[in-house]
Amino acid sequence: MDAETLSKRLSLSQRFALLLPYAGNGQPVRGKLHFQKEMFLVAKNVPDLADELGYEPALKGPMSEALEWNVDQLESAGLLRRDGAAYKLTDFGRRCAEQVAREVGLQTLELIGDMKELLNDLSKDELLAVVYFLYPEMTVESEEIAGLLPKRRGIALRLFVREKLGLERAAIIAGLPPVEFVSYLKSQGVAVHSE
Repeated sequence: MDAETLSKRLSLSQRFALLLPYAGNGQPVRGKLHFQKEMFLVAKNVPDLADELGYEPALKGPMSEALEWNVDQLESAGLLRRDGAAYKLTDFGRRCAEQVAREVGLQTLELIGDMKELLNDLSKDELLAVVYFLYPEMTVESEEIAGLLPKRRGIALRLFVREKLGLERAAIIAGLPPVEFVSYLKSQGVAVHSE
């Protein structure tokens, strides 16, 4: 079966699961946890995808069994492969992803690329902090939240300095009102410029 024919048979979840490793110059998705959390944030902006994936709170925050199943299917079909913990497209998977990318359009591809750029190079603690503290409803089953609470200000500081998050979102992760977060940043030697 050729890439165009197969790409038309893929579910919405499978299409997005191919586009995630394709986006951002095709760098691999770092692992299962990153795949789940990156797709969670993408789905927050694509209601039909959110419905299909059905994210639920789990031990490590939002989890989609549907996504896990679809990623396994893409591996079995030879479109995705594991390289250590990372997920990469195969050559055939890349051809299918290129076809899907043409069909979904630039705006959707940019959204996926933005989420991947935001999250893919974060450490486990940084990744979980972004998702947990911006979407606290997904932490009710978490086994990790207690360990993140004492680290949240330092994580927020690093994410702000690296320009991963703006002031307001970084303040949420720090657990501080924006004015207090600015004071905290200054106490840590971080210059904060007003716009």
